[in-house]
Amino acid sequence: MTAKEYLRSIKYLDSAINAKQSELDRLKRDMCSIKGVAYDGDKVQGGIADSMKIVDKIIELNNVINAEINRLVDLKAEAHQKIEKVCNEKFISLLTDIYINGYTLEQVAEKADKTYMTICRWHGQALNIFRKENNMT
Repeated sequence: MTAKEYLRSIKYLDSAINAKQSELDRLKRDMCSIKGVAYDGDKVQGGIADSMKIVDKIIELNNVINAEINRLVDLKAEAHQKIEKVCNEKFISLLTDIYINGYTLEQVAEKADKTYMTICRWHGQALNIFRKENNMT
C-alpha cells in the first residue's frame, strides 16, 4: 500500500460509515412507518413479523457501524503517529487537515491563506517525507 493509499483509507472508511449510518436512519424511519397487522382471510400481513425483520437489520447494522467506528478511531490514531514523524509543523498540519480532518486542498489553502498551487507543492513535499519516515512507497 502506498502512503497516499494508506492515508486515503481513512476518508474511505469514514465515507463507508456515513453511508451505513444513512441506511440505519432509513431503517429506523421504516420501522416507525410500519402499520398495524392486516387480516386478509387466512393470512396476516405486515405487522410484527415485518417489525422484527427491521429490528434485526437495525441491530446488525448498528453493530457493523460500531465496529467500523472503532476501526476508524484506531486508524486515525495510527495515522497521527505516522504523520508526527514528518517533524515539520507546517506539513504535519497540512497532512492532518487533509487526511484526518477531511479538508480539501482548496479548504487548506484558504485556511492557511496560501495559494492552491503552494498547498499542492507542500502536499507533495509532505507526502515524500511521510513516505520516507514510514518506509512506504
